[in-house]
Amino acid sequence: MSSTLLSRGNEAVTINPVASGVTIRLTDHGSNWYWTAFCIFSVTALAYVVSAAFVPRKERIFHYFSIGAAFFAALTYFTMASNLGSTGIQTEFSHYMGGGVRQIFYARYVGWFLVSPLILTNVLLFSGVAWPTILFTLGAQEIYVVSVLIGALVPSTYKWGYFTFGVVAWFLVMYHLVFVARTAAKELGSDVHKHFLVMLCGISFIWTLYPISWGLSEGGNVIAPDSEAAFYGVLDVITLPILCSYFVYASRKISVERLGL
Repeated sequence: MSSTLLSRGNEAVTINPVASGVTIRLTDHGSNWYWTAFCIFSVTALAYVVSAAFVPRKERIFHYFSIGAAFFAALTYFTMASNLGSTGIQTEFSHYMGGGVRQIFYARYVGWFLVSPLILTNVLLFSGVAWPTILFTLGAQEIYVVSVLIGALVPSTYKWGYFTFGVVAWFLVMYHLVFVARTAAKELGSDVHKHFLVMLCGISFIWTLYPISWGLSEGGNVIAPDSEAAFYGVLDVITLPILCSYFVYASRKISVERLGL
C-alpha cells in the first residue's frame, strides 16, 4: 500500500485539474513546492503550540497570534498545493507563453487577509503603540490585500488602478511601522527597541518584495505560475517561520507588563 502511494507521487494537479481553458497553470513542480511550504508552516504551528506551553498563560498573547498565523498559512498552502482555490483570468500582457488564461490563486489572498493582521498585531503590540494606531494600521493592511486580490482578478488594464490603491495602503502600513511604532518601541527601552528593529528591518525588506512579485506574476504575466509559487513561497516562509519565530523568541525576553498588556 505505502509503496503504491510513493510510486504515485504528487497527483494534485491531475486529481484537481483547472478548467480546460486555463493555459498558464501550475505544474507538479509548483505543487511540490507548495506541499513543502505547507509542511514548514504546519511544523511551525505545532512548534509554537509547544513553546506556548512553557510560557505563563498571561504572557502567551504573542504565541497565540503566531499560532493562528501559522495555522492559517498551513491551510492556505494545503489548498494551493492541492491545486484548489484558483480561477482562470485572461492575461493583459503576453510576456509569458504569449499570454492566455492564467491560473490565479485567490486562496493566497484569503490567507494573507487572515495571516498578515495577526503578524502585524504582534509587532505593533510589541512596540507599545496605542490601539487606535494598531486598528488603523491593520485596516490599511487589509485594504492592501483586498486591492491586489481584486486587481489580480481583473483582466483589463484597470487592474493597475486596484494595484495603486493597494500600494498606497501598503505605504501607510510601512509609515506606521517605521516612524510611529519604532518611536514607541524606543521609549520602552533599548532592549525592546533592538528586537523591534530586527523585526522591522526584516518585514520592511520582505514585504517590499510582495508588490514586485505581484507585478511579475498576476499583474504582468512575466513569470510562470511555478516561479510565482517559488517567489511568494520564499517570502511567506521568511516572514512566518523565520521572522515570526524570532519575534516569539524576543517576546519571551520582555515582560508583557512593560508593553502595557
